[in-house]
Amino acid sequence: MGETSINYLFPPDQIEELPTWRFVLHFKAPFLFRGKKIQQAVTALKQQKWKAIEFPCDLDDLKYDSGNKVFSIPVEVPEARREMPNSLEDYESDVWKIYGNMIECGFGDLYYEAIDFQE
Repeated sequence: MGETSINYLFPPDQIEELPTWRFVLHFKAPFLFRGKKIQQAVTALKQQKWKAIEFPCDLDDLKYDSGNKVFSIPVEVPEARREMPNSLEDYESDVWKIYGNMIECGFGDLYYEAIDFQE
């Protein structure tokens, strides 16, 4: 397993100021056996228990973006859950769980996008 990095497309220290916690996690997809590894990753994610995040779409419907060579996973924390104690810690724990599963399945760098971030 090679080194990977997390590239924030928003200032992570401003997460509390975002109007919503809706994000897209864009993972560099493996070149070899891409279809098989995507299926392994989706299966692994569907087997997890999540503390705070929800997926706004069916994981089986996610597609590989051949233009950017990424597999993108939208996630969100509903407003009611966001207002609960430890929501940020639980959210971060869930993101690390996604990251670990994706890396284990052969994916690379993460590009972490906040849907509602505006410069």
